[in-house]
Order: sequence, then C-alpha cells, then structure tokens
Amino acid sequence: MTKHLSFVIASLLLSGILFGCSSKTDDTAEVKPRATVKVATAYLGDINNTVSATGSFEVLRDEKVKSTIPGKIKKVFVLEGDVVRKRQVIATVISQESNAAIAGADELLAQATTPAEKKQAEDALRLAESTAAVATITAPFSGAIIHRFVTEGELVNQGTDLVEMVDLSSEYFVANVPINYVSAIRPGQFVVVTVPGMNIPPVRGVVQAINPATDPNSQSIQVRISLQAIPALVTAGTFGNVQIRVGEAKSVVLVPKQAVYHNDEVNQYFVWRIQGDSIALLTQVNVGLSDSSRFEITSGIRPGDVVATVGGYGLPDSTDVKVE
Repeated sequence: MTKHLSFVIASLLLSGILFGCSSKTDDTAEVKPRATVKVATAYLGDINNTVSATGSFEVLRDEKVKSTIPGKIKKVFVLEGDVVRKRQVIATVISQESNAAIAGADELLAQATTPAEKKQAEDALRLAESTAAVATITAPFSGAIIHRFVTEGELVNQGTDLVEMVDLSSEYFVANVPINYVSAIRPGQFVVVTVPGMNIPPVRGVVQAINPATDPNSQSIQVRISLQAIPALVTAGTFGNVQIRVGEAKSVVLVPKQAVYHNDEVNQYFVWRIQGDSIALLTQVNVGLSDSSRFEITSGIRPGDVVATVGGYGLPDSTDVKVE
C-alpha cells in the first residue's frame, strides 16, 4: 500500500467517524420549550355564584336627643359606639337657676376670710347642691350612640342636641345593582356586606325588596337588604360592598379564574391543558358559575387535568412548554 493511498483511507475513516458523530447529535438534540408556565390542577368542589355591587347603610329611625331644660351639663354617661336600652340615662342637666345658685355659693366660699364666713358659704353651697333641679335625659328607644355633641360642664339651652342615636333594628342596606344583573336578583337571596377601611366583620343579610325604577345615569337599580348583627359604629350613609349569592353548584369541576381565557371574536372559553408536563394543548371549555377566584367548568376538562395559569396566553396549540 502506497503512502498516498494510506492517507486517503485514513481520511475517509476519519470523515465517517465525524459524520456519524454529527448525525447522532442531530438525532438526539433536545427540543427547547417555547414558554415557561405555572399550572394548577382541576378539582371537584362547591361554588356560589355572586353578583357584586356597592351601596350604603340606611336607617328608618335616627334621632337626636335634646336637653329638656336650659342649664349646665352635669354628667354624660355615653360615648360614640355605646349600645343603650330604652329609658337608659344618657345625661343629666342642672337647671339654669340651680346652676346660678351653686355658682353664687362657690363665689361666697372663695371670698370668705373668717371661719364664720366660710361656714356660712359652705352651708349655702350644700343647700344649693342638694336642692338643685336636675333634668335626667334618657334614651327614647334602644339603639346605638353615633354622635356625642356635648361635654360635662358645658352650658346648654333647651333643645340643644346632646347625642344622636340610631335604632339598629331599623338599619338596612341599599345596593346599587347594575341593570344587566337584575334578572338574577330575587327576594330571599343571601348577602354579605363588607365595609372598606373599617375593622369590622362582614355583615350578613337577605335581599328584601327590589325597586323597579332604574337610575338612568348609573344604569342600576336599588336593592333593599335586611341586615343581621350590625356593628354600632356603622352609621347611616356608610359606604359598603355587597356580594349577593344568585346561584350555587356542588361537586363540580373548578379551576382558577386566571386559567380561563375568553375569545371575544368567537365568544368561546379556552384553557391550555398541559399534557405530559411538556405540551400545552389549547382546549375549548364551557363555563358555569364563577366567584371572585374560580370558574366552574361544565365541559372540556376533567378533575385531575393540569391547566396553565400563568404563561399560557397567546401560545399556539401543542406548544412545548416547561412547567415551573
């Protein structure tokens, strides 16, 4: 074998080895995923369908309790937020004449210089205090104090407002419900009212009545809601948010709301179902009830199916993905 022929054979063998290696690498190259997604698993559960609205608390009975005589506030027995019973003492007022007599005796005592003068002034003061005409102001009904207008020692006229109180049993909530939800509202539905910015528990209630008149500006109707266990500091005019339960379903397929996408052009709902932890399949679904965080899925996926919650939007069907 000549030296040249040996070189040619060696070159061919080396080329074959390199070609074989290159082909093997191409055949087994890893396909890189086009997107990284976060996922959730569809599961069976119960769900309530709710209508959200805003509104305010109102009361049928709101009254300012007034002083029955002119004089001086002797004692105030209540503060804002106190719940009182009917005929419970709210304040006492010393009459104008009695207050003048007590003030005169105090002045005599302050000016007395001899033991005899002091004794005479003290007797006069005791007599003025013991015979003072004092008006007792009581609650006209059971309710809660929402405002206190006076302090002890303050001079008042007859008819001066001392406190304002509301009858908690007469308090209700008026919700302004968008007109497109009216068909779903009916008396007897359960309601939960929350008050933003106030550290109070949710207030429960029931739809009592629906005002058929529509507000042309807001395109809403007013729904009157009867309430239970209303906190004393929630006064008439207080703003609130309301959730009205208009339907419920038990043992249905549920997924997070962020897993469901709506195509406005065809008016259809879709999810990206993850197959084998690596393929995102665009899957049409039908939805039922919904709440603030979940959708009921009536067809398209089953319990245990994995769906993309983040990263799926806009992906083509059958996209390679990486599950985070």
